[in-house]
Amino acid sequence: MDGSPSKRGPGSAGAPSLVPDCASEQRTPFTAAPEDERKQALRAAVDALKNSLQAQAQARDALLGEAGLTVDQARALNDELIGRLHRYNDIKDAGQILFGKLAELKGKTVKEVYSDYSVGLND
Repeated sequence: MDGSPSKRGPGSAGAPSLVPDCASEQRTPFTAAPEDERKQALRAAVDALKNSLQAQAQARDALLGEAGLTVDQARALNDELIGRLHRYNDIKDAGQILFGKLAELKGKTVKEVYSDYSVGLND
């Protein structure tokens, strides 16, 4: 060797290169879909979503008709039920806190206190 750096590269003799020889590969130019095709695809997607929404609204109206409710009545009922669930959860949380404090005062586990008061762990 003459001390000069090695001139190995893609396609040279010796160990195979980890870098592909780009000059030998054929490339196809990147072609984006024309603007009209993209707009058409978006319009088709929007139309499909509109149709789906219309079908869901019809199904909702049929169910409300069977129940004898209007959309506003159903929303009011839903809001009332959500309010009741929030109140229930707040009361349940308070009860669990009380059972925890009672267990701490009695030197028992919460499970033992639940058992003392005939309350199931899932209640």
